[in-house]
Amino acid sequence: MKIIKLIFVIANWVAAVLLLGATLAGVVKPSSLIWPSLLSYGFIPLLLLNVLFVVGWLICGSKQFLVSAIVILLRFTFIPACFQIGGHPDEPSEGALMLKVTNFNVHHFYGPKYLENGREATNIENNITAFLDFVRSENSDLLCIEEFLPYTKKIDVRDSLRNMGYHYHVLASPLGRSSLALWSRYPIVDTLYIDSVCKMRAGIVVNEDTLSFYCLHLASYRLNNDDKEGIDLIASGDLHKASLRQTVSKFKQTILSHEKEWSLLNPIMERDYHRMIVAGDFNDTPASYVYLKMTDLLRDCYRDKGKGFGTTYRGQFPAFRIDYIMHSAGLKTLSYQRVKSDISDHYPITVEFEIPGRK
Repeated sequence: MKIIKLIFVIANWVAAVLLLGATLAGVVKPSSLIWPSLLSYGFIPLLLLNVLFVVGWLICGSKQFLVSAIVILLRFTFIPACFQIGGHPDEPSEGALMLKVTNFNVHHFYGPKYLENGREATNIENNITAFLDFVRSENSDLLCIEEFLPYTKKIDVRDSLRNMGYHYHVLASPLGRSSLALWSRYPIVDTLYIDSVCKMRAGIVVNEDTLSFYCLHLASYRLNNDDKEGIDLIASGDLHKASLRQTVSKFKQTILSHEKEWSLLNPIMERDYHRMIVAGDFNDTPASYVYLKMTDLLRDCYRDKGKGFGTTYRGQFPAFRIDYIMHSAGLKTLSYQRVKSDISDHYPITVEFEIPGRK
């Protein structure tokens, strides 16, 4: 009996230390030490594991529960970024100017999967039609779209969006290839590409005021079928060392890429004197380095008005909230909505802002 208890005590301490490590990604640069960033992907499972230890030790009447309880209390501020209760929208102030923003990684309109039964997806036109119906129903003022396909042989998405009133747009790759895209009902000025066509800043002129809108698609993990099979094996407890090693290597490369991308974005945002809205697919979780650094400057709209876990990526790991809309001071989040959809392997998110007048 004592040996079994000792095993649980050791496991409890390991889980508590790992949970602490999973929250250090915003403090330690990945290029200095990569492990906190890797552990950050396990924040939610590690948190739940420590909660189980607390409950288990309390049932047993042991003070050992304090180990996990103290760690959870120390890192309690991370929980609202991963799970929210409420999410009730606010009514706008009388006469206030409102702005509605949608972010959506449409996955080239392939649907939830690129391959269906080993064949390339063939329902692109159907997904485009569903996307246009979604845009029409949301009636947002600004659309930030990742992996946007401008047209097919049958449908020109650009013409359809123009006909809905999106008279201003920027396509990061205008030659017919999938790309980052910004569509707006308001004039767009002073577009700036930051390092690559996957990150851009645009001035949005709203009632003679200019907002800075950042449309981002940060580096992806580029997981292949072998990686995904390895993740399935890990999830089932059947570790496949070769797949695990290859997958971890890709995660390291992506984390380091995100650090570099943030080093380019940070000085531009810090010098930006306009009110800012940032939207995009960050390809990272709320416990990650790039998210934690971003929220040093900006407010996450999900934390204002989100509900539940707010998962935006429906594929395999990391199946978390990796798509975001954020804002700087001077804007107010009225509502946040995640819409479940079969158009993509991501879910779209829509935020309504109130724009107070300048004092």
